[in-house]
Amino acid sequence: MTEDKSTASTLTLTEFTRRSLIVGACALAVILLAWFSWTTAHAALLIFSAFLVAVGLNGLARLLQRVLPISRHGAVAVVATVLALFLGLSITATTMNIANQAPELKQQVAQSIDQLQSRLDDYKLTQTFLSGSIMGESGQGESGQSIGQRLTGELSGAVSVTMSTLTDFFVIVIIGLYLALQPSLYRDGLLRLFPPGQRQRAWDISEEAADAVRRWLTGRVVSMTVTGIASAAGLALIGIPFAFLLGLLAGLFTFIPYLGALVSAIPALLVAGLHGYWPMVYVAVLYIALHTLEGYVLAPMIQKRAVSIAPGFLLSVQVIGGAIAGVLGVALATPIALVIAVIVQLAYVRDVIGDEPHLPGATHDTD
Repeated sequence: MTEDKSTASTLTLTEFTRRSLIVGACALAVILLAWFSWTTAHAALLIFSAFLVAVGLNGLARLLQRVLPISRHGAVAVVATVLALFLGLSITATTMNIANQAPELKQQVAQSIDQLQSRLDDYKLTQTFLSGSIMGESGQGESGQSIGQRLTGELSGAVSVTMSTLTDFFVIVIIGLYLALQPSLYRDGLLRLFPPGQRQRAWDISEEAADAVRRWLTGRVVSMTVTGIASAAGLALIGIPFAFLLGLLAGLFTFIPYLGALVSAIPALLVAGLHGYWPMVYVAVLYIALHTLEGYVLAPMIQKRAVSIAPGFLLSVQVIGGAIAGVLGVALATPIALVIAVIVQLAYVRDVIGDEPHLPGATHDTD
């Protein structure tokens, strides 16, 4: 009897040890996965950006195939070539415009900052604060330069950031082209990670996620195009220099819901400020009007035919994306939220709980 109790106790201890090892291994796996995700977040976002590029290229290629009797590979190649030519011409025109006006603009920036410095110097408290922070006793920096000269000189430091951004851009484009030209090759490789009985379900979820991203991307491109053209036209009518470039930036930043409208107005206001207070007021009114129309009229109309995401969920994903990967994380928060919503609704709500899924953009009654 005593021997039986000893054997049972040994088995219980062995089972407890086995379960403890399993729990410890799972906890270690979760920690390693979190560490890997955190350290490779930037690379993962670049790959996701390439996925967006591939979705966009395939969408445009499908439209082209409806017009021309051309293969999918040929359609993707034509679309990519046209977009590359448009981008190259835009960059060339913008660069020439900036090169022609850069000396005058730099002088205006330095003069405007120096004028602001002299006005602030009229206030004793402000002068005391500045002299103890960024200026010396004579109102100049340690190198004998004024604040305007120092700030304009530090603009050259943006070159390194620009090079890094261009490198990321080319990586995204190259990977996106490979994904667009042979999507089945990469998708089939991912599907092999699932058990044979689950592959069809995984295929359906990936199709729904790609379709949701495609519809959202179409809506954003329409909003970006309308906002960019309207911004450039409005700035040109006001008489603000670099209207084309500022309009292009306004259109690109519209890609980011909510936050993009604020960010796109900053460079336009800075350029307008070089010409006085009233141009800044006109530009502010222009941007407020345009982004109000885009946010409350144009975007809802597009979302009825595309997809929509709850604002609270979207902002939460943007905050998390910004904390993990900065600007890139914020920019990609919306499509990431879309993919997460589709996976949760289909893989968990439908397949695990057995409830009716509510996919992004699906119409359903709300209280």
